Amino acid sequence: MIQLSQIEAHLLRQPEVAAWPAMIEVWQRYARNPRSWLLPELACQAVDGDLAAVVPVITAVACSHISIVLVDDILDDDPKGLYRQLGAGVAANLALAFQAVAYRVVAELETAVQPQLLAELISLNLQTARGQHLDVQPELSEAHYWATVEAKSTPYYGAGFYLGALAGGAAREVALELRRFGVFIGQIIQVSDDLADAYHVPACPDWQRGGGNLAILYARLAEHEGKARFEALLPQIEKVEALEEAQQILLQSGAVSYCIYHLLQLARQARDVLAGCAVARPELLQQFLAERVAHLFELLEASNMPLPDELAAELLG
Repeated sequence: MIQLSQIEAHLLRQPEVAAWPAMIEVWQRYARNPRSWLLPELACQAVDGDLAAVVPVITAVACSHISIVLVDDILDDDPKGLYRQLGAGVAANLALAFQAVAYRVVAELETAVQPQLLAELISLNLQTARGQHLDVQPELSEAHYWATVEAKSTPYYGAGFYLGALAGGAAREVALELRRFGVFIGQIIQVSDDLADAYHVPACPDWQRGGGNLAILYARLAEHEGKARFEALLPQIEKVEALEEAQQILLQSGAVSYCIYHLLQLARQARDVLAGCAVARPELLQQFLAERVAHLFELLEASNMPLPDELAAELLG
């Protein structure tokens, strides 16, 4: 198992980082919860690859993740974003620095697959930037929502699995299949997070962002009895009573069921990819998939909306 200290040591080999205390402080802040950095390690384990070979790739993925989050928080006007402490200008500049480090770490690799690894990392960051651009557009449509998810929410997960498998020694065909698996994981996480965010108290920024949350988008676009009232509640959503009423309308309108429907479809597709993918330890990825949807049950139960047993079984596979 790769230790966080190994990844940080690889980062600090970059002289600019070692001489830039602010970068180290930001790294250590996000390193408190490094779970999303370790997708390449999981992919490498699944293909029974060389874990030592993926340490630089994990470092590059971690740097990309920090870059993405720093910018995304600014765009979302997230009250918990680090830019609130650092200032938007400082945070944006640090995001550029972390992205540059990610490219250099992969560019310095001495492996036959280095060009493919670097191309994937470039694609990850370019697609995500486009997705972040789409996310701040005022368009209110489901087509725009899914285009944004495809560009913003899925490249990171797809690239994480692809990079780990390829760096670990898997055939490119296997790495491509794990990228497909990662894309479905990214979509599952996005829809699950949409539900969690919609039921968060106090109101999360999603309520102010128009069409960036599938549950809220459904309640605004679908024809249902509470549609007009839902729209009237949005300008006052910071009030607890308005938020509670809007959350009830989400349930009554079918928005929650609509999100669960998509989660069922995505979980099936992810399992289908695994069934056709020649990896040495598929159970690791099956467990990962189950964990990604498990917190959905907790959310619904906390909101007094337990899933029927047959749906729970279907989601967990």
